[in-house]
This record gives sequence, structure tokens and C-alpha cells, in this order.
Amino acid sequence: MRVNMPITQTERTFPASERLISTTDLNSHITYCNDAFVALSGFTREELVGQPHNLVRHPDMPASVFAHMWETIKQGKPWMGVVKNRSKQGDYYWVSAYVTAVYEKRSNRRL
Repeated sequence: MRVNMPITQTERTFPASERLISTTDLNSHITYCNDAFVALSGFTREELVGQPHNLVRHPDMPASVFAHMWETIKQGKPWMGVVKNRSKQGDYYWVSAYVTAVYEKRSNRRL
């Protein structure tokens, strides 16, 4: 169950050269996030890893966007889109997301 978190009208910005990187398992639980992702999200790495990725989803984002994303990557195709995320403090930030499946080298099994 998703907990209702605070929402503010404050936008967080970050340099265009900054790369926010995260990986998830097939159930959309975060398995890795880089330092930039951690810093902008306002969560600690310990608070992020193991949690559903929608922890950072802003409530303004339609669920249909993520349904389309999962449908696309399950077909083996990459997905790109603009996503509004929410920080722990309730601030929002925009990301240009590029999502693709990662496969194990030996088994060609999607991670």
C-alpha cells in the first residue's frame, strides 16, 4: 500500500548534465540508485533500496503512463518519457526518463 506523502509546490532543479540512475527488479522494487538519485530524492539509500519505485512518483502522474511504460519494456523495447517525481520533502522534479530492460548475460533472462 502506498503511503500518502507530503506535497509542496516547490520545484527542485538539477543540472542537465546530472544523470539520475536507478534499477528495479521485475516487481518495480528499487535495487540500485546512484548518488545523484539519492540526493535529489531526499531519501537515504537505505530508505530507497527495496522499496517500490513509485515511492518517488508524484501523484500528478497518471498511472496509465507507467502501465504503458511496463507494457513497452516487457516487449523488449526501451521507453522514453517525461516524468514528474516527488522528493521525500514533497517537492517535485521533472526527469526525462529512459527505461530499458537489463538482461543477465548468460541466461538472457530479464532482471
